[in-house]
Amino acid sequence: MHFFCKVIVGAALLSVACVLPAVSQVKLDGFFLAQEACPAFQSFRKQTNPGNVYVERLRAYELLGKNKEAASHYFVRINGVNPAERWVDISCGLRLVEADGAGQGAGNGSDGSPGSEVVRPPVKGPSGDAEFLLAASWQPAFCQTHQNLPECISQTDGRYDADHFALHGLWPQPQGNFWCGVTVAQKNLTDRANRHRLKSIRLNDQTRAELSKVMPGTQSYLDRYEWVKHGTCYSDSPEEYYAESLDLMEQLNGSAVRDLFAANIGEVLTTAQVRAAFDETFGAGAGNRVQVRCKGGLITELFINLKGRIEPDSPMSELLLAAKPVHSDCQGRVDPVGFN
Repeated sequence: MHFFCKVIVGAALLSVACVLPAVSQVKLDGFFLAQEACPAFQSFRKQTNPGNVYVERLRAYELLGKNKEAASHYFVRINGVNPAERWVDISCGLRLVEADGAGQGAGNGSDGSPGSEVVRPPVKGPSGDAEFLLAASWQPAFCQTHQNLPECISQTDGRYDADHFALHGLWPQPQGNFWCGVTVAQKNLTDRANRHRLKSIRLNDQTRAELSKVMPGTQSYLDRYEWVKHGTCYSDSPEEYYAESLDLMEQLNGSAVRDLFAANIGEVLTTAQVRAAFDETFGAGAGNRVQVRCKGGLITELFINLKGRIEPDSPMSELLLAAKPVHSDCQGRVDPVGFN
């Protein structure tokens, strides 16, 4: 490291002032997946850490750069802290990069050890530590604010999603675990105006038919978007991702939770009522793992926290009760089909 000093001469005083340069930075894209809980420094040289912030194990963070070519630290963004941009020791995790990045990812000899560059984070494994969030929408409420989407224009009282929950997505956790092995070109097609340009998903006829029923957003290519953003971090197979997502939705729509909503269309439900219905079907305490989401006085969605290895016919009760409890306190009306 180079630095410079200057001699300052004053009355009866001789002093030397040395100035250290600012840390040089090599710009990077992608994500940093923490494999250990490590300190996140504002200045790693001075070891300053306002707020005593640590990165969380198995959480992904936006990657901004590294301190030099032969790096010792990554520069990441940690939302919710001040300052948000921090330095983390390179040995604390993995760099997740785009599949089509020049000199990055596949073919660069990475071995997956801490500090290595890899194309994708680990997908679901054999352990019971994997965490997921099942997002189940109440479609009539969603359509109140998305009236021009094809699935909302075509919604009728007799359609499945008028009185059943609709699949929004199954999201590997922690937050930030997405876009696995996805190219920049693909990511640039994921806004609603361009999703039709994403590559179509290969599913068997039965899965495709069921998905079209339970995920009405397939009419505006939500299935392609959810696969590219979240499914690629769940499995190498769209068939596995959606078949297992649909199995979970079948359990939800066959439960006391769906019965509660269907019996109270047009009425207000509280979080306590929704959680009690989860407890009734899936076991005491299951409801504490569910966040009820409301907007504009309507219940829009359920965020269902799950933990464990998801297989065909995995009981949702076991996955729910293994997950961490979450806070939720909203109440809202169960919206009927139609715009108001």
